[in-house]
Parts: sequence; structure tokens; C-alpha cells
Amino acid sequence: MASQKKKKVYIINGPPGSGKDTHCVSLSKLYNFEIITISELLKKYVKENTNKDTSCGKYVSGLTDEEKQDLESIEKCICNGSLAPDNIVNKIFLKYFKRYSENAEQDQTSESDTTSNGIIINGFPRTYEQALLFKKYKINVTKFINIVVSRESLLKRIMNRTKDPVTNINYNFQIIKLIKKKRQGIQLTSEEEELLASQNDSYQSLSDEIIMRLERREDDNESTFNKRYNLYKENEEKIIPLFIDICKNVDGENDINHNFQQICKIIQEEENYA
Repeated sequence: MASQKKKKVYIINGPPGSGKDTHCVSLSKLYNFEIITISELLKKYVKENTNKDTSCGKYVSGLTDEEKQDLESIEKCICNGSLAPDNIVNKIFLKYFKRYSENAEQDQTSESDTTSNGIIINGFPRTYEQALLFKKYKINVTKFINIVVSRESLLKRIMNRTKDPVTNINYNFQIIKLIKKKRQGIQLTSEEEELLASQNDSYQSLSDEIIMRLERREDDNESTFNKRYNLYKENEEKIIPLFIDICKNVDGENDINHNFQQICKIIQEEENYA
């Protein structure tokens, strides 16, 4: 049997508010890539190992004591919004990365990713210990795409975003207001029309149902942002050097369409897309 072509792996890195989630979703749709997001993997791990019928015990049978302790720790972190310990995050990442990678044995009883063309890792690694995982296990990353945005621009975005609680996708609150205004038949100014046109297609295709359920994130405030931004910068100084040979910076100060095109150009150079 001919060997399968190894999937290319892209890391999308950037500070809070840089648009990682939005770009990853758009890239996944455009190139048919699998997205790996740690927060979603942790939730998935808990779901896969928790019994629907609690009369059979909280967790599925066959788990080791260590695995049960990991599950309890993850559940606590999910409930209180804290970050899971590096050692647990690394184990979960490896477990699912192997499942998603063409080089690993596919678990036929779980969701299959055999139709995807590559893998996008969203916002991971977040710490130096997590970054070392790629070196230790010789995980071949095609490109480390680093979105660079100033603190001032990030704070402005954070304070001006709203989230879909179903998909967890963030949207610009001011753009949503313009969409509502236009759909109500209110004429926009030329500047407003230009601003609306500069957004990606995800805004144009938003249904009224989605717009109605959008909500502000409780942690979108200046105090929380400053803590997360400072922690990000502290870790970034240690992480970037580990990927310096494959790191490509993207100027994230522009509108989201322009930023996305920059990222696509990097990927197209690797994938040889027309």
C-alpha cells in the first residue's frame, strides 16, 4: 500500500484579540483543514470519558487513577475558567494530535479526519513547557504564523467584540450594529459602507438568528486583558525562538480581510495552491 502524504501542520499564534479563532475557522473552510484548539480538546476529552448514565459511575470504565485525576482537574479548570496544568494539556494534545495526524493510527470508532488536507493548531503552545513538547516528540510544524498587533489595537478590539455562544466565534460589535442598521432599511454613510465592505464574508452571511443571540464576554474588560496580554508577551519571548526558523510574522493591524489574505499567502506558498 502506498504511504499516505504527510499532513502539513500550521500553528496560528497571536495575542488575545488578534483574530486567531476567526482566521482558523476561515482557513478550515477554505483549505479543508482540521482545527486543533486546546480548550475544545479538553471539553471533548471530558465528554468522551464521562458516562451519560451516572448510575454506571461518573467516568467510563478502564481509566487509570491518573486519568481520572486528570479529568477532575480539567473539569475544575473548565468550571472556574483557569488554565489546565501544562502536563495535562500536553498529554491531551498528544492524544488528539496523533488521532488527527495521518502518521498515526486512526481511531475508527471516533470522528475521522481522513478527508482533511492539513492541521491548524489554534493558539498553542501557550507556554514554554508546551512549546518544548514539539521538540521532544519531533512534531514537524510547517509554519508558525505569528499575528503581530499592538496593545492599543488589541484592547480596542477586546472592548468592542461580541461572541456567538453556540460557535464561540467573536464578532466586532460596531460591525454588527451596521448590519442591523442596514437590514432595518436605514441608509449607511459612505464611510460606514466602506467599513462594512472591508469585513470578511462571515459577517455578510450572518443570519438574524445568530445576530440576536450574540453576547458580550464577561472577561472582556481592561483588567483581564492586561493580565492575559502581559502573560502572553512573557511566554512569547521564550516560545518564538523555538520556532524561529519557520516563523512568519503577519501584520495584524489591518482589517480582517487583509490579515486573512496575508495568512493565506503564507499557506499557499507551502501548499502550492493556484
